[in-house]
Amino acid sequence: MQTQVIVELEEGSLTVTVAELSPRVTKVLHCLRVPLADLTRDAVTNALRGISEEVLLAAPGVHVVFGERRIQHYVSTVPKLSPADVVAFMVREALRLTGMPSEDDVLVATRILRKLPGGRLVLGATAVAKNVWEPIHDAFRAAGVEVLSLHSMESCLALAAKPVAGGNVAVLECNTGRARFVMCDGDAPVQVRRILIGGAGAGSSGALAAQLAMELPRTVDWLRETGAAVPKVLLLGTRVGLGEDEIGMVRGDLEEVRFAPTALELTEGQQSPGLGVAMLLQAIAARKLPASLLLRPSIKVPYGSTQLLGLAAVVVAGLACSWSAVINGREFLAMHHRVDAVEAENTRLNNELASLARESAGAGAVDMAVDMLESVLDLRRPISRLIAEVSNCASEVIHLDELKFASTDRVVVTGVVQASSRKAALTAMADFTRQLRQLPYLESSGQEEVGEVAGQPNCFRFRLLMSWRSL
Repeated sequence: MQTQVIVELEEGSLTVTVAELSPRVTKVLHCLRVPLADLTRDAVTNALRGISEEVLLAAPGVHVVFGERRIQHYVSTVPKLSPADVVAFMVREALRLTGMPSEDDVLVATRILRKLPGGRLVLGATAVAKNVWEPIHDAFRAAGVEVLSLHSMESCLALAAKPVAGGNVAVLECNTGRARFVMCDGDAPVQVRRILIGGAGAGSSGALAAQLAMELPRTVDWLRETGAAVPKVLLLGTRVGLGEDEIGMVRGDLEEVRFAPTALELTEGQQSPGLGVAMLLQAIAARKLPASLLLRPSIKVPYGSTQLLGLAAVVVAGLACSWSAVINGREFLAMHHRVDAVEAENTRLNNELASLARESAGAGAVDMAVDMLESVLDLRRPISRLIAEVSNCASEVIHLDELKFASTDRVVVTGVVQASSRKAALTAMADFTRQLRQLPYLESSGQEEVGEVAGQPNCFRFRLLMSWRSL
C-alpha cells in the first residue's frame, strides 16, 4: 500500500488530498481545502505553510494539478515521421500557442491518441510557458515540498472520458466561483470553456442548474461555430451538486448527462476531492501516470502491422535456428561415432598390411602389398587428421559451424569469421583458406563462398569446398 499526496491549484483555492492506494481500493485519508487570494508565489507559499506538515509530507513528494487559464491544450494529426521529428512538430506548435521564443521557455507533455492509416498519428498535447509555472514551483521549494509531477486540471478531467465508448464526450466540473467545461478527444482535452458561477449558484443546486441550463446551450453553439465536435455525453464532476431533477433541466440537446464514476473510499468526515484529482489517483493506482509537464516531451510510436510481421518473422527464425542447432548437435555427435569407427577400421587394415609385408619374400609379393596399400589408402581417408588440422587452422576469430566429408565426396567447411575490423576479418579469412590449401591430402576445388552478414560489417560467413587428393 502506498500513500500519494495531490495538490490541486487554481484561482481561489488550494486543495491537498492524501490517499492510500492499493490494488483493490483508493482510500482518501485527508482532503483539505484552503482559500487562495491569487496564484502568486507568496500566496501559494503561505497557503502551503498553513497546512499541517503531517498531511503535506505524508509522501516523499506531491503531484500538482494546475488549473491555469494560460495552459494550452491541442490535438494535432502528424504525418509518418520519426519519434524525434514528431516531438519537434508538437513543440513548435506549443511555441506558437504560448508565444514563447524557444523550446527552453515552454513546458510540453505529449501522448499518442490513435494511429491512422499510412503511419499518421493523432497526438494530444498540453503546453504552458515556463514563466507561468516557475513562481509556483518556487513556492513549493520555499515550503520544503518536492514536486514529483505536474499536470493541467483539464488533462486530468479528460481522463474520465476515456472509458466512455462511442460518441463525443465532455466533462463538467465546478470549483470556487466557476465551472469548467472540457470537450475531449479520447483522454485529451480539445476545447475548454470556463463559466462564471455566482454566489447563489455555488450554494444552491437549483440556482446552479438554472445557470447551467442557460450556459450549456451557449457552449454547444460555440462548439458548432468553431467547427468542433458536439458532445453526446456530458460527465459531471464530484463538485457538481445536482440532483436527478436538476440533471434533467440541464440536459437540453445532449443525449446523456450523468456523473463520472470514481472508485474512491472516503474516510469518515472527509470531503470528496475534485474529479481531476480522483482521476489522477486512479491513474497512479493503475501505474498509468500521464506524462508530466516537468519531463522532456517524448513519445513511443506503436508497432504497425508491418513491424509486427517482421517481429514475428524474427521470432520464427530464432526458433528455426534453435531447432537447427539441436539437429546439428545430434549430427556432430553421430559424426564423432563414425570417426571412431573409421579409425578402428583403419588400425585393423594397417595391421593386416604390416603382416602382409612381413610375409612377402619376393619382389612379386612386395608389389602386391604396395598395390593393396594404394587401393586401401585411396578408399580410406585420414579423417581424424582432417578434423584436427582444420580445427588447428582456425584462429580465435574463426568460428566453424560445420565440417562435411565422405570417402568419395568433397570436403565442405562452413563457418563465420568476426573480428574487430573489416580488414582484420578478411585477413584472418585469407590465412585460414591458405592453410587449408597447404594440407597435403586436400586440394582446392576453386569454389569459395564468402558473404557479409547483414548489419555487421566486421562479420563474414564462408563456405569452402575442397577435394581429397588422389594418390
